[in-house]
Parts: sequence; C-alpha cells; structure tokens
Amino acid sequence: MAAHIATAMKPKNNNSNSNNNSNCCSNGYSSDVSNGSDNNSPSPPPSPPKPRLTPSLSQCRRRLRSKTKSFVRRENLGSGLNFRRNLRYLLLLPLLYISGLLMCVGPFSGFWGYASVPGSVYRSYENFQRLWDDIRLDNSSALQLSSVWKYKRRVKVQKPCSNSTARNHFSMYRTSIMESPGSSGYLIVDANGGLNQQRSAMCLVLTIRVHIWFCYAHICNAVAVAGLLNAILVIPRFELNSVWRDPSQFGDIYDEEHFINNLKGYVNVVRELPEALMEIYDQNISNIPNFRVQAWATVNYYLGVVLPILRDQRVIRIAPFANRLTMNVPSHIQLLRCITNYKALKFSPPISSLAEKLVSRMIERSSMTGGKYVSVHLRFEQDMVAFSCCVYEGGEAEKLKMDSFREQEWKGKFKRKDGVIVPALNRIEGKCPLTPVEVGLMLRGMGFDNNTSIYIASGKIYQAEKHLAPLREMFPLLYTKESLATPDELAPFEGHSSKLAALDYTVSLFSEVFVTTQGGNFPQFLMGHRRFLFNGHSKTIKPDKRKLVVLLQDMDISWKAFKDEMEVMLAESDRKGMMVPRVKKFNRKTSIYTYPLPECACLQGSNNSTFRLTEGANVLNSHHESTR
Repeated sequence: MAAHIATAMKPKNNNSNSNNNSNCCSNGYSSDVSNGSDNNSPSPPPSPPKPRLTPSLSQCRRRLRSKTKSFVRRENLGSGLNFRRNLRYLLLLPLLYISGLLMCVGPFSGFWGYASVPGSVYRSYENFQRLWDDIRLDNSSALQLSSVWKYKRRVKVQKPCSNSTARNHFSMYRTSIMESPGSSGYLIVDANGGLNQQRSAMCLVLTIRVHIWFCYAHICNAVAVAGLLNAILVIPRFELNSVWRDPSQFGDIYDEEHFINNLKGYVNVVRELPEALMEIYDQNISNIPNFRVQAWATVNYYLGVVLPILRDQRVIRIAPFANRLTMNVPSHIQLLRCITNYKALKFSPPISSLAEKLVSRMIERSSMTGGKYVSVHLRFEQDMVAFSCCVYEGGEAEKLKMDSFREQEWKGKFKRKDGVIVPALNRIEGKCPLTPVEVGLMLRGMGFDNNTSIYIASGKIYQAEKHLAPLREMFPLLYTKESLATPDELAPFEGHSSKLAALDYTVSLFSEVFVTTQGGNFPQFLMGHRRFLFNGHSKTIKPDKRKLVVLLQDMDISWKAFKDEMEVMLAESDRKGMMVPRVKKFNRKTSIYTYPLPECACLQGSNNSTFRLTEGANVLNSHHESTR
C-alpha cells in the first residue's frame, strides 16, 4: 500500500513516464507499476476522486464577464493610445500643410528653392502676349449669343398670385395674433430709423446703414418681419455710411409711392413717424430701448419672444438687423419677400430714366449680335485689389502703394500679429479679383469673338488705362456707363455710389450673358433677379477661379487646349445656372434672393409682376420678351 502511494506521489522526471501514465492519471487513478518490484499482488485502487462536473450557468456568466471586462480594458487602453497617436497626427498635419505652403508660396520659397505651386503666381498678361497672335486670328468658331445657353427648363404654367386670397390670408393672420383690437406697439429695426402708427397694431421703423445691396435684403426682411408681427413699416431712412460715403436716402434710390402702393393689403407703409412719438424720446430714436435678436431668428422666436415684449412695452428697437430672420418662414411670409423684391422695390424715376437710355444704347451698339450683349461685373477697383492682398505685376512699387492704402483705409487691420497674409495662397484659393485681361482671355476662350459688345459694371478700375488696354484689344466694343452716358446725364449721380450701382445693376440685368468675377451681394441679387426673369436660368458665367489661375500661369499651354478648358467651364456655368434647389416646407437652405424659385414663381409673367422700371417704359419690357 505504501509502495503504491509512493509510486503515485513520485514526481514524473521524463516524458516517457509521463506519456505512459497519462491515461491512468487522466482517469484519476494512480499507477500500479513499480520499477524493480516483483510483487504481483494487486492492491485495491484508492477511491476515485469526484468527477469534474460541467460548469454551472452562473460560473459561465462570471467567467464571461471577467473576460469581457479584461477585453474591454485592453481595448480601451489600445484605443486610447491610438486616439492619442491620431490626435498628434491631426494636430501635426495642419502645421505641416501651412508650413509647406509658406515654404512653397510664401516669402521663404525663394530661400528654400521650392518650385512655385501651380496657380500661385500672376502671369496672365505674359500669357496674353504669348497667345495674342493665336487669339487675334481665331474667329472661326465664334459663339452666337443667341445660342450660348443650351440647357432649357421646362416652363410650367404658373398660376398668378391671387391678390385677394393672399390679402385675406394676411387679414386672418393679423386677427389671429392680435390679443385685442386697437392695441399698438412699435418696432424699430436698426438697420434704420423712423416710426409711425396707423390702423394696425404695431409700427416698424428702419435705419439702414448699409450699401444698396444690403438694403435690398434688409428691406425685404423688414417687410417680412412687419407682416409676421403685424407691424406698420415706416419708409427707411439711410444713414451716411463711412465706407460708401453716400448721402442718398430711400427716395433717392427707390420709388417711394410705388413701394407703398404695392404693399397695400400686405403691410402698411407710411413715410414719417408721428411727432408726438418722437417727442417722447427727445427726437432721438437711439433713446428707444434696444433689443438684440439672435442671428437667423426663427418665426417661433419672433412670435414667442419678440411679440410679447412688443405688446408689453409698446416699442422695441432691434439692432443690429443684418441676417436677423431665417430663410425658413411660412409661405405667406416668403411671398412678402418676393413681392417686395420683384414688385415693390423699383428704382426712382431719375435712375430708371437714365438706366433705360443706357440699355437702349447697349442694344443699338450690339447690332452685329442681334441686340444682345455681355455684361461683366468687374471688381478690380483699387480698394478691392488692396483688400484682397493679392500680388499682380506691379512689383515692389505696387506693394508699397497697396500697403499704404490698406493702412489708410483699414487702420492696422492687416498688421495684426494673429493674421498671416499669404498672397499666393489667396490666389490658389480663387480669392483674388480677376483682372481685365483674365476676363478677356476667359471670354475669348469660351468662344465670344471680337464682335461681341461688352458692358463693364464697375467702379473706377485700378490703373484703368493700363489694365483695360488688353481687354479692349480682345473686345473693341467695350462700354461703361461713363462711355454710354453724357457728362450732363451723369452729373446728378456723382458722389452717389448707390445710384451709380443701380445703373450698372439695370444694364446687367437685361444682358444676354452676365459674368461675375468676385462674388458679393451685387451678383447674388442680380443672379436671383435674372432667374426670376428668365424662367429660372440665371444666364450667368461663374468661373472656376481655382482652375482658371492654374491655366493662366501655365506658359506652355496652347490656345486650343485653353479653349477646350474654357468651353467646359462655360458648359458647367450653363448647367448650374438653371438649377432650382429642392425646397421642402420650412427647410430652405439657400437664399431666396439668389434662388427665388419656386416660392416666387407665381409672380412670373403675371400682371402683378413689375418688369418695367417706370410705368411708361417699353424698351426694357420688349427687350425682356425678346430674350425669353
């Protein structure tokens, strides 16, 4: 018995013994084989141990939980380490990108010897000189202005806006938001000042301190807010702007009587604030308490926050008012924007009269192209060149001049320590204003020949004689408001930038092709107005400037290759020009001033729509009909 026990407890020193005894040991029995033992009498086997039972469900769960926790800890640790590594890379990559750009296109590029990034250097005039012989001889495939736009939108028969239905809707809406008849409150929107009271509950006063195109948006939004809050709108009073230096008032730019009459039944409009009300605030609208409305405020915000305070205090002044109303408003409020923009706002008789003459003269000078012409919004004035911080061909002398101009106009804005100006990077990203020669190369590349009449909508061009010369070589029929109008005709407009811009706006509005070169409010409103007039197509060339600057820097590109690229760019402008965004209820993501359809469609072609600039005008209306 002792021998058996000793044998069972003996440690296994070799693999053979381990293998020989594996079966018995695996069954829980000790071996009965003893080395050197001749005792054959078997001894009774010890009692077998309890067999290993299958683990219970709770044990399995505990083991699973422990393994899961261990796995999660390992995963969390690993993911944490990976996140930290990735975060380092994410922080490092922008620094590498910026430093690379600074080295490649910044002031250190010459020191490090890197080649310039394509599109970062202005070489457009050099390319013009190199390609001029090919351009001059290339009139074989002239583009007909009547067939520029290939995409046609299927014209749907629109039901005219029902004035009676719309006005009844506003009447019921006013009744629904009124707590008691005869109550009054006054709302001042400090994009301007002036206040009055009539039969409705509240009054709306505007003080617009912005240029004409900001005024467009503010006036339309102010009318919309007036309709939303059941307010009386007082004719806006413009204040002298320190940038535009234009003393023009609302009546100098827009036809007040036309504005008031066309909003009747929707929003009540009056010219002046009652003297009794002004006396309460010492003849100073600024003394009226100011209420700050959040940007892009919703309808619910106005009805839930602004309206109760307006009822309680009777007067509120909102300042500032820029972008203080969302694009997503009820259909009857959206219609107010449409009516204001395309029906109520009409330029004053002096502007309309001269604008009609300019359009007529452009049509006469475009006889070789069937009375059709191209308008170009050229933003190459000195202030735009300076503000863009872009470098052209003027060298060190131009740089010093622009630096001095920037300091004079913007007082250290461009010398902040946190601002790094990289002109080449601005050019690569398409932020530089196109020069006249670049516009000419682009248009000739698209197929417009030297018989095409071009109208330049612009302020005073920077170094005009120098920069307009190559454009005039490519397009001899080049016109501006100064060349179309006589000095006596323009004399009343001098010193009034808004009036001059209104002339450019009108002539551009009725062109067959409009070219935008730098963005801004002027082209955005104009594109929307053209979409409204021309069945949803803006008929606008909006160049891909990032692509264009690369092509214009390429000193090896052939004229044919450049033309091929420009034809593709024109086709893309054609395709995008007739796009209409999908607008679901309360889900508009684009500006109704740039994309007026479908909400403004009921005004198109109806008797409600005011296409003419004055009641007796026929030339613009007939021109519009001929271009449809």
